[in-house]
Amino acid sequence: MLFSFMLRFLPFLFLVGVALEIASIIWIGGLVGVLPTLLLLFAGGMIGIGLFRSAGANMLQTLRSPIQQVSLQQGLAGKTMLRVASGFLFIIPGFFSDIVALFLLLPPVRNFLISKFKVETFPAEMSASRRYDTVIEAEAIEITGETEAPRTKGRDRQ
Repeated sequence: MLFSFMLRFLPFLFLVGVALEIASIIWIGGLVGVLPTLLLLFAGGMIGIGLFRSAGANMLQTLRSPIQQVSLQQGLAGKTMLRVASGFLFIIPGFFSDIVALFLLLPPVRNFLISKFKVETFPAEMSASRRYDTVIEAEAIEITGETEAPRTKGRDRQ
């Protein structure tokens, strides 16, 4: 029910977001001037790229770590995804999305959002044992030199 409601109004919400971004750029530009506004937009993009990079490094560190507790993995995954979302919002030109991105980085907001999403995970031992139940033994033979093309039944009769 809520999903269909959101799909129906998604184009309207998109247009409202674009209008808010344009209005925020014009408003800030009127307050501080054109050059400082452009520098702020550029700085927001750089902050977003930095958040993307740090989120990627954090995800690699999480994947390589020997943490076995699912609750810790879920918390790290949630923080990383919110950091990616915040980076994406910083990259969008405008100041309204930057304010939303800053709110996503606040610990109380981040903890609230992480608590609202449930991540299903399976222990590594369980998934590995399911994946490798059947073992097929085989031998590989390396062929060197020229080989003949395989003959088909129609060519053998000639």
